[in-house]
Amino acid sequence: MAKPPVSYGNQVKLAPPPRDPPSPSADAAPESPPALEARRRPMENKSDPTILYLHPDGKYELKRYALARGPKVKVHDLLLEAVEEWAERHGIAAPFRVPSQKRRRTT
Repeated sequence: MAKPPVSYGNQVKLAPPPRDPPSPSADAAPESPPALEARRRPMENKSDPTILYLHPDGKYELKRYALARGPKVKVHDLLLEAVEEWAERHGIAAPFRVPSQKRRRTT
């Protein structure tokens, strides 16, 4: 195994440290990296992801129900319908679906 040289001489150039590092403001929200933003879909940028823990048997039956209603019916849509119905019964008028930016095909 080769030993590293004791002196690097002029081979290594170090940048000077920044003079005044920007101090994060207490009110400022942390910014997400641009690379992450570029990978996300537009609807994901406008929505707030929520985790829902379901019993495996219930999730399985929900998948079966969605499949029985048709190949284009998604479990996600069934869950949103249920949340919307619950909110309506409890007098909550806020929107729960983020509108898609794409136009839906009619065929």
